[in-house]
Amino acid sequence: MRDYYRDLAADYHWIFPDRVVLPPGTPGGTSPGNERLVEAVVDALPPGASVLDCACGIGTDVMALAGRGLRLLGSDGSAAMVEEAARRVSGVEFATCLWQDLPGSLPGPFDLVFCLGNSLVHTGSRAAMVAALAGMRRALAPGGTLVVDSRNWELLQRERQRIVAAEEFRERDGVRCLCLYVWTFPPEFGPPIQAEVVLVLEGKDGRVGHRRYTLDFVPFTEAELRGRVEEAGFAVAESTYHPDAGRYALVAHPI
Repeated sequence: MRDYYRDLAADYHWIFPDRVVLPPGTPGGTSPGNERLVEAVVDALPPGASVLDCACGIGTDVMALAGRGLRLLGSDGSAAMVEEAARRVSGVEFATCLWQDLPGSLPGPFDLVFCLGNSLVHTGSRAAMVAALAGMRRALAPGGTLVVDSRNWELLQRERQRIVAAEEFRERDGVRCLCLYVWTFPPEFGPPIQAEVVLVLEGKDGRVGHRRYTLDFVPFTEAELRGRVEEAGFAVAESTYHPDAGRYALVAHPI
């Protein structure tokens, strides 16, 4: 899997509002609209349960679960993201690990595995996604729970909104930023969708500049995701999918 986030890691926090990236954080904050589902799954865990965030990014979801008496571990396929997570979140172990290599040397099995932040789209194909999900299944304890999320790619393709800006400027350490997504859509659903993440930054000296990062996404439907989760050895217990909602999440258990 290509490391799309090697250069973006240091700027990744600008994508999210303060309530997500600054302590204490918001459980499930990287999956807007699914926070209640994530809270409910976490609340159902027994004290001392083990939790793996296998798309930990810069550690925001792990940070939000700190102090709850859980055994937390974060992993990501991007070494740069793992390095940034370890810098931002203390007291939690982070490791670089591809999904298909799970559980690898991680100290599992885990009672709960998260894969949030629209991460699975980077697998790039049905077979690769099934292999990634199978790795997550291997990392789970019997009777464990998997939570995965996704953008609603069908809605995104249908609306074909070219430029999407954050709802507000964000200011951190004296720097102001407006985050924009500039989308390029193919004529029909299926081929990759390209997003340019453009950060318009105003420095402490008042000068304005920008940084741009390009990401490719291979879209899939909710039905396709559900089928791939089942093909990897899970039974889907819940889905928050709605045709007009921008994100959704699935809860599944190993068969």
